Amino acid sequence: MEYVDFVRFSDKLEWCGWRKWGYDAYITFYESEPESTNVNSADSVKIIRGFLVKAESVPELLSGLKKAEGVVGVLSSEIKVNREAVMRKKVDIILDSAERRLDYTTVKLAAEKDVIIEVSFSKFINSKGIRRMRLFEETVQLLRIIDKFDAPFALTTAASTPHELRQRRQVEDFFAFLGASVEKARMHAWKLLRRLTDERYIIDGVEVEE
Repeated sequence: MEYVDFVRFSDKLEWCGWRKWGYDAYITFYESEPESTNVNSADSVKIIRGFLVKAESVPELLSGLKKAEGVVGVLSSEIKVNREAVMRKKVDIILDSAERRLDYTTVKLAAEKDVIIEVSFSKFINSKGIRRMRLFEETVQLLRIIDKFDAPFALTTAASTPHELRQRRQVEDFFAFLGASVEKARMHAWKLLRRLTDERYIIDGVEVEE
């Protein structure tokens, strides 16, 4: 099985060491139109360009989705925006941040629409004190809801710089301690990666034979 991480910084940075973090692929999210959605390689890993839509209102979301291409991630702190996003065919991932808010309905819809919910590590790195404690509580509750509805989710670094990257095993162990099913998270992320990179893949259990 291949492992994938979602990051927020450019794959064009002159920086080496992608492979050492334990991932086979990275989806790099940008707030501009993709120059290409093709899969490139760096340090023997796959680099996939993703489209980042930031929105704090439904009209802003719909406007951003009009120009979105390839793998699309939505980043919002508003429940109503995230709920609308999971119902949009273009959206693949609800991205995570310390400010993101989700409710039962949104997670249930994500399960029905097969939209991945990102659960990220970097928000804990960039928080402290009471805010960090609240993030622990919110994340434990979210993971319980995800498990209840069997919603697709991914455990990621969500790193904005190379300095925020962490070993895959460290990320998985951290969220396993909070109650995440690491095996399920791996499977959902692998399915997304396969859909993006395997031309023979159509849906689960269906492939194009050569």
